[in-house]
Amino acid sequence: MFRLVLFAVPMLLLWSCLEAFYRIVPNNYTQKQDYLQTHSNQIETLLFGDSHCFYGLNPDYFDSKTFNYSNVSQTIYFDQLLLEKYLPQLPKLKQVVFCIEYTNLSQQDNTQDDVWRKYYYQYYMNLNVPIVSNWSPKKYSLALTQPLDRNLNLVVKYYKIGTILDCNPNGWGNNYLKKDRIEPQLVSKQRAQAQEDGSTDFSLNLSRLQQCIDACKARNIKVLIVSMPQTQLYTSYLNPKKLKAIYKSCRQLAILNPNNVRYLNLFEDRRFEDQDFYDSDHLNEVGAAKCSRVVNVALQKSW
Repeated sequence: MFRLVLFAVPMLLLWSCLEAFYRIVPNNYTQKQDYLQTHSNQIETLLFGDSHCFYGLNPDYFDSKTFNYSNVSQTIYFDQLLLEKYLPQLPKLKQVVFCIEYTNLSQQDNTQDDVWRKYYYQYYMNLNVPIVSNWSPKKYSLALTQPLDRNLNLVVKYYKIGTILDCNPNGWGNNYLKKDRIEPQLVSKQRAQAQEDGSTDFSLNLSRLQQCIDACKARNIKVLIVSMPQTQLYTSYLNPKKLKAIYKSCRQLAILNPNNVRYLNLFEDRRFEDQDFYDSDHLNEVGAAKCSRVVNVALQKSW
């Protein structure tokens, strides 16, 4: 019994410290949530999407009061939950941007990073997340959502630089810098293979997008669907049939909703060169400035 207590007490102490860390130290989720709450009466344009939007669209380059509400690995499932919950709190919202990538139309619920990030959306962003089970201990303890080594790495990062934030106050991911860029040839094939799920069943997520469009239409809010730029090398490793199906699906949303939806396809836009990217498929700060200006111009055009 004594040995059991001797083992349990340090583990309980470690868990308590990690739990306090997760609940006290500001992170991307808490920063985005705080900004949305304090600027809800000012926001005119809202950006949704995953890491390509998070790193690729900087609100500083938009004419309207813009907030980047995307996050790393954020799925359409969470785009919809966030929009539906907070749309009534944004009286000046005029435009919404949804970034559609190679992976997010076919992604199924509760897979990939959803397995642990869903708890962050529930706790930090005050969402009711249906895929979170009431029986899961992770619902009640954020320290249990990650393996111990990843928890400790996060604590070490905070100790070294004094923050675990990877975005500025307006929600843009600011740590993918040109000076640290990774050559596309080193990672393109691996990333493309890792992101391939072999599915062209987009029905679930297209239905969600249409529901988001309908909610915006009811408020006379314009919707811009954007496929963000990727390097040519990364694109060459993707399934061309699936890529064409994605483009077609996005165009169809615009055709079906001509009064409030437009589609801007930058996926293979040759204005973006390798030097604009941090890696094979994410823009660096220079590319983000270029892309943000392009999207801003598209938002200014009449529907």
